[in-house]
Amino acid sequence: MAAATATAAPPQRDQPLTLGERLRHPTWGGSVGLLVVTAGWLVGLRPLTDNSFLTHLATGRIILESGSVPSHDAYTFTAAGEPWVVQSWLPSLLYANAERLGGLDGVRVVVGVLAALLCGLAWSLLREADSLVPRLAAAGLFVGVGASLWAERPLMVGLNCVALVLLASEGRIDPRWLLPMGWIWVNSHGSFPLGVVVLLVSALGRRMDRGPVTRDLKALQWLVPGILLGAVGPLGLRVLVFPVELLRNQDVLHNVIEWRAPTFDAPSQQMFVVQLALAILLVARRPSYRAGLLVAVFGSLALLGLRNVTLASLVFLPVMAPALKGFGSLSSRDRAPAARLMGVAGVATISLFTVTRFNQADLNLAMYPVPALSYLESNEIDTREVHLAAPDFVGNLIDYIYGPEQRTYYDDRFDMFPLEITAAQQALISAGPTMREDLDQLDIDMVLLERASPNSQIIVGDPEWRALFQDGEWVLSCRRGADLGGQLGRC
Repeated sequence: MAAATATAAPPQRDQPLTLGERLRHPTWGGSVGLLVVTAGWLVGLRPLTDNSFLTHLATGRIILESGSVPSHDAYTFTAAGEPWVVQSWLPSLLYANAERLGGLDGVRVVVGVLAALLCGLAWSLLREADSLVPRLAAAGLFVGVGASLWAERPLMVGLNCVALVLLASEGRIDPRWLLPMGWIWVNSHGSFPLGVVVLLVSALGRRMDRGPVTRDLKALQWLVPGILLGAVGPLGLRVLVFPVELLRNQDVLHNVIEWRAPTFDAPSQQMFVVQLALAILLVARRPSYRAGLLVAVFGSLALLGLRNVTLASLVFLPVMAPALKGFGSLSSRDRAPAARLMGVAGVATISLFTVTRFNQADLNLAMYPVPALSYLESNEIDTREVHLAAPDFVGNLIDYIYGPEQRTYYDDRFDMFPLEITAAQQALISAGPTMREDLDQLDIDMVLLERASPNSQIIVGDPEWRALFQDGEWVLSCRRGADLGGQLGRC
């Protein structure tokens, strides 16, 4: 009996454990961290539904087929030929390659890996918390905030890059890794300037705390050249100025939901409020200028724009971790037989729920007017000739289905469209006073709108238009007298 007990216990010695011993006798932090990574993996494996992703994947297909990154719009009939900076060409290419190798399941694996990696990095940022229970609670808040806000978008690459910058600032990784990471970040997502902001705020806070700023400065010495190196690519210098050009379009940005202030009516946003309050309390418990500045700057950014909520949630983690010391008695570093059981449970959870996830449909198109588009296709209506106006997310679906055939009225690449086209789109969506005039000027023959929307009711009640197809969610209307061709002839 004594021999069996000695075998189950972790080895007690001063020398570092071998890899095999670490796997046989994991720490609580390692086993529970595996469960946190599993949570991210399963979130990333959800059926694909994000509208922006549809255009990213369609663009990746273009890059694969043509061997070059497009520089002008080829999807729409309203902005055909307009200059277009494909900031996220690298993730688009990654999605398209994954699709070619494994279909949409392959794309879901890529998204799952990005989400799992982000959760693993987040768990590492919380290592200083030491005690297992508060560390897990903080990680749970982070995953809860991100669960409905993470999506199959290039933003996931940006968030992983922010996590690596934070780890470099904490002295946890070699800052030289930020050089290649900077190139990847610049060619993946326009959030790369925020990496510099993180390090500058951190350095300022450490200076005010009368502490060393060496780690932040070394990280900057590698990150900034990595960002500048991003110009060595298919987009050249345009990729570096893209974020500035984007922020100059404030008249357009205030109409985009993710750029507006959060409304805190969704569970993920409400969990962020809890995390923000907890971060403030922990800064008060263990005051430092660095922690206070990071919470103040990135908390403010989150309150100003929904797209910054997941960023702030990540930045808060290394701020919260030191102040969580002293809560709880179970150390993350402890090795116990129960920790090994937890690790086995994590592996079993990954296996079981991965199979369950892949038994679900690859695409969740419940929010899209698939029956209406199928109706047009079954009646051989050529939407390259018969112009169809619809909300921007419907345009993303049309990009995905048909590719660069100039069938789309508007999609969510709002930075690319001329201002007058964006104004016409806003009038269509909000039933603005210029809606009818815009439809006439843009030679729109059909309009596809959500049935319950005021703009749909206006179109249906207009004697110049008639309902062509409708279901429980959508109404497709055509302009009376318009030649629709195909099997329908004139409206």
